[in-house]
Amino acid sequence: MEVAAVDALYRPFAAFAGWGGLGDMHRDLWSRFAGELGEGRRLAAPSQLARAVMVAVRSAAIDTGAIEGLYHVDRGFTMSVAVQAFAWEQALAERGEGVRELFEAQLSAYELAIDLVTQQTPLSEAWLRSLHERICGPQKTYRVRTEQGWQNHELPHGHYKKLPNHVRLADGTFHAFAPVADVAPEMRRFMEQLRSKAFEEAHPVEQAAYAHYALTAVHPFADGNGRVARALASVYLYRSLSIPLLVFAHQRLQYFDALARADGGDPAPWLTFVADRGIDTMQLVVESLRSAATPHPKEIAEGLKSIFGSRGRTHAELDNLALHLMAELRGRVRAIAPQAGNSIEHGPAGWPPPARYRRITSANCPVVEVALQAPPPFSFTLRVFFRVNIALEDGNPFGFQVEALGSQDRLDVRDADVAPEISASLALRLDQWTERQLGAKMAELEQLMKARLDEYR
Repeated sequence: MEVAAVDALYRPFAAFAGWGGLGDMHRDLWSRFAGELGEGRRLAAPSQLARAVMVAVRSAAIDTGAIEGLYHVDRGFTMSVAVQAFAWEQALAERGEGVRELFEAQLSAYELAIDLVTQQTPLSEAWLRSLHERICGPQKTYRVRTEQGWQNHELPHGHYKKLPNHVRLADGTFHAFAPVADVAPEMRRFMEQLRSKAFEEAHPVEQAAYAHYALTAVHPFADGNGRVARALASVYLYRSLSIPLLVFAHQRLQYFDALARADGGDPAPWLTFVADRGIDTMQLVVESLRSAATPHPKEIAEGLKSIFGSRGRTHAELDNLALHLMAELRGRVRAIAPQAGNSIEHGPAGWPPPARYRRITSANCPVVEVALQAPPPFSFTLRVFFRVNIALEDGNPFGFQVEALGSQDRLDVRDADVAPEISASLALRLDQWTERQLGAKMAELEQLMKARLDEYR
């Protein structure tokens, strides 16, 4: 089909008066969530509010390029960039060459839209062209379908199109945009509509939806019209509630379908779509504000570590290391005093751990009990209890301590001597300490036996 024939298919965008209005249900929903956002804004610190809004703006900036197929995103990636999570810049670089430059240009364009509102700059064609120049800055070329096939043409930044940019649909028909010769008068009419009294008094959703619809109907730029339209629509939502129009890439099919129906003369689905995205964004900002007022799970986890663990290990991990040390101790007791009975027990009541240490708690507070039985004719037994204690303070260089009930001769043990395995140095010291404790208790048993012998004489 010849260009003139496709040009003739263009349907000029409708005047705003009578174009369409937002339904009562969505007006009520909008008021409800706007109220919640207002309350959240009132209670939030300025820095918290700025960060919450910026999360939404950065989300809009990264996904606006993905909607146009300039690069691929997924929800996890979008939120990583939006909240500037750990390694977000590396994740951005991994998306391909030039993606970061596109994102930064798109973010700058949304900031330009915010500046228009905050500085109360009047909207004009010149400003709109500067928005195109900003948002498409890193994009040097665009694809054009010619009689010779697809070709790359230089993208004129900040200038209206010089060539037709009608779109050929999958069924072979064309979606016609404004012919090149009609762009200038259509853009003048577009600005007149945006300055009309009816438009200025309209609901912000109606303003955002109409501005986007009319601009994309004209398609005044060679490429980048969708990105410009989403940033322009954000002006009206930001003017009302300080939020952008946030359309995620995974919503692109619903987005294009609703916009196509508006182009076809049925604006209701498009108005609903824009209202729903605004409500979603309000909810996102409110949740960000509420989260900012609540300790982050990572902060809580770190706090719990200080309560239930130390030295970078959890309570259970430290208990497991202490149990490993107890198993080594039990083996040495059996090797030194094989004739003595020994078992894991609770230990005697009223045996508190030393100051700044705690007991093992994950295995019933175990101890190694050694029973030294006097031979006949005596019928008494001396018992010694061994236990491993765990340091409570991160600053303690000795994470564990081995002790025997009633003895002040305790063995201090470093974490590095227990994990990942018992060191040679600790093995030797543990041998000597265990021998000393059992030797002392056996000497005590010997003295008792001698005293009893005197009674039999």
